[in-house]
Amino acid sequence: MQKNIMPVRGGSAFGGRKIFIIIAILALTILGAQPSLAFTTSSVINLQAPYATFYRATFDGLIMDFTLNISGTDTLNALGLKNLGTANYLSHIKYMTLWADDGPAGFQGMGVDRVIGNFNYTTTYESWYIQNLNESASIGKRFFVSVETFSDYTSTATILMQIPILTDNNANGLFDVGDFGVFTAAKNNGPTDDNVTNANSQVVSTYSIDMFGPKLVITNLFDGQILNTNSLMIQGMARDEGGSYIRDFNIFIDGQEYPVQEMDVNFYTWRYDWENISDGTHTISLQAHDGWGNFTQTGSITVSAHAQTFSVSNSSVAADKIVLANDGLDKSTITVTIKDSMGQPLPNKQIVVDASSGVIITIPNNNSDVNGKIIFEARSTSLGVKTVSVKVDNQVIGTLSITINAPGLVGANISYGDLIKASGPAVYYYATDGKRYVFPTLNTYLTWYPDFSTVKTITDAQLAAISIGGNVTYKPGVKLIKITTDPKVYAVDAHGTLRWIKTEALAKALYGDNWATLVQDVADAFFVNYNVGADIALVGDFSPLTATANATSISEDKIVIVPHT
Repeated sequence: MQKNIMPVRGGSAFGGRKIFIIIAILALTILGAQPSLAFTTSSVINLQAPYATFYRATFDGLIMDFTLNISGTDTLNALGLKNLGTANYLSHIKYMTLWADDGPAGFQGMGVDRVIGNFNYTTTYESWYIQNLNESASIGKRFFVSVETFSDYTSTATILMQIPILTDNNANGLFDVGDFGVFTAAKNNGPTDDNVTNANSQVVSTYSIDMFGPKLVITNLFDGQILNTNSLMIQGMARDEGGSYIRDFNIFIDGQEYPVQEMDVNFYTWRYDWENISDGTHTISLQAHDGWGNFTQTGSITVSAHAQTFSVSNSSVAADKIVLANDGLDKSTITVTIKDSMGQPLPNKQIVVDASSGVIITIPNNNSDVNGKIIFEARSTSLGVKTVSVKVDNQVIGTLSITINAPGLVGANISYGDLIKASGPAVYYYATDGKRYVFPTLNTYLTWYPDFSTVKTITDAQLAAISIGGNVTYKPGVKLIKITTDPKVYAVDAHGTLRWIKTEALAKALYGDNWATLVQDVADAFFVNYNVGADIALVGDFSPLTATANATSISEDKIVIVPHT
């Protein structure tokens, strides 16, 4: 659409530049341009795939080896690469594959490192690309690019891989076919300053004689592994290099040869059922011939087998959090580690979890892994101190106490049973019903605590979030009390129960000759916090020592503990 542009009257050079800047800003606004993150070549550590010669129908040829040291936690979404050599798709290169380093450091390829996916090729842009990834790009994580060649090409060619300087054709931070470089979920894309090119090239040779034996890998056993079973399905991968086939394939266990017969030629997988495994040390290796007689013998791995015996003392239970909000969403992730009597991980064991009423337990997989671990979660919507006990083979290996607070108190660093205060002088008892209890007098406080050294200070707002549950009463058995308007002397029993001691002789028998010094007056206003129980008529009716011993906490005395089930 054509637009009429009005002349600028009296326009100076400065005025014209200002209009141009305004138009440019408006253009950027209309286009929705956003500032974006970016990284330079210094964040791409090229570990340089070595010079190599690749022959027909070979695979796992390393052509690029690099790490991405980009800042923060990010995800690799796409790569757009170029081959500066002469090898091309459908003539020389059958597949290009992106891998993540897994297992021993460095590139091993099939059956060892983890396949992320295969690249696509675009003839329009003469580039290789892989997109729609969701691959963690943590600092130092190592990536590889490998090549598989065709079996019938007729010309020699070269490969020299490059991560080109960032090209984002529509400047949206997202990868589209024809773009180049590294693209991440956070749009922290690059490199923005230069290309990253492999220092060494690789040659794709037309040499037509197959001189390579099969590649053989065990995938579910590793050197030094300890087995606790008398049978195991050994699994792995096997594929011939050079386009032939595997003619014979054997596994060697302790020097004895056994044929491997379960093979999937489409997925290159194999299995061998190892039965009657005896206790002790065993060596395992593989060997095979291809159709041309080329031979492969792998190195041996050593595994140990013994009947594992579960050990309570070597096993453990640990939680990442022991204070949760009572919203049913906040969770404690609990890790159980099960080990045997030799301190080795014990796989394939199950747990039983006993928890307090109101605790929600979620166990995604109740079967210990190769590290002897089971991870589960605990949540709750009810306030209080909850216990979570874990059993294996009906033996308790650990019990956790988890405090369930109101959401506003999770960060207050207090637990039920604590003494708390805010900016004022008053000290309260934080009980397991989520309420605070008042000490009406200093004398009441001193029957429970000798001093104020354990009091925790919280904010006024946090204190206000805790409602008052009532007054604390004297600790049972410690003192004798009376009110000024009544001559009766009472012993204090559990739950604030007052019991009249009917005679002075009884008082002396229960509390000693100096019983009168233990008598303290309670104001009429606080007397209502107590209830009157049965009189003490005989020495056997009441024991001060027993009453005190049974008063384990103010929460128990105020009857606010929810019984565990």
